[in-house]
Amino acid sequence: MKKSTPIWTGAGVMVLGLLIAATPRFLFKVCEFQGTHMMMSSASGGAGHMYMPCHYTALASYMLGFLIFMMGGTLLLARTGEAASLLAIVLGGAAIAVILTPIVFPICADPNAPCNHGTKPMLMVLGLVTLIASGWLGLTSRRPAANNFSDSVAKATSSRLQKD
Repeated sequence: MKKSTPIWTGAGVMVLGLLIAATPRFLFKVCEFQGTHMMMSSASGGAGHMYMPCHYTALASYMLGFLIFMMGGTLLLARTGEAASLLAIVLGGAAIAVILTPIVFPICADPNAPCNHGTKPMLMVLGLVTLIASGWLGLTSRRPAANNFSDSVAKATSSRLQKD
């Protein structure tokens, strides 16, 4: 693994984490940040505020974006290929969670709602880009097992031959 691989990948993953966290609030706002709210009346006659369904999608993307941002920071500190490979696996799982967030968590039923036009597709695209980045990191951080094994066998054999 090149020394610059975790640095560039870590910085890119941190940017992706920030984009994922910022999407429902700043980039492609969910309904509540567009000014759309659900009002419901209670049995006592008072009106109350109820969150739009996409509010929970926004909360999940905040948490996943922060998690991915922290993984990028950890990649900056990774010194071995094994650590980067393990982080690539966890990052792939988080990317799949980002892709599934608008599917598992509710999105507004209205097809003209802003969360359906912007937030949902953007989260899926950012999740896919993060998944591709984790795959690339996993492939570039691995060392071929055959070379490591053959190197250790060659060292052991040469040390035994020198003793004889």
